[in-house]
Amino acid sequence: MPYYISPPPQNPLTRIIAAIVAAFVLVGAFTIGIAALLVVAGVGLIAGLALWLRVAWIKHRLRKSGVDFGAGAAPAPDHQRKSADVIEAEYTVVSVQDNQTEK
Repeated sequence: MPYYISPPPQNPLTRIIAAIVAAFVLVGAFTIGIAALLVVAGVGLIAGLALWLRVAWIKHRLRKSGVDFGAGAAPAPDHQRKSADVIEAEYTVVSVQDNQTEK
């Protein structure tokens, strides 16, 4: 035999009222849950945007100071390259020293 803290109502009218109250409680809990989810998502979105802006600002400052982030990227076309980025030169090998010892 099940044990209830308060037994279920016996009157059909009180059962209907209990069902309506339970439905309102479920709808309210769902609404509060959705609102809490939206608040958490909004805070996460704002935090992510702040982090992205901070990283972009740090990259901007590093690029301004001369750090190159394009080490693994494809080279820029010639018309977009700055003249200080490329040094062209010709050279001739004068001598090659062999560091191996003779036996």
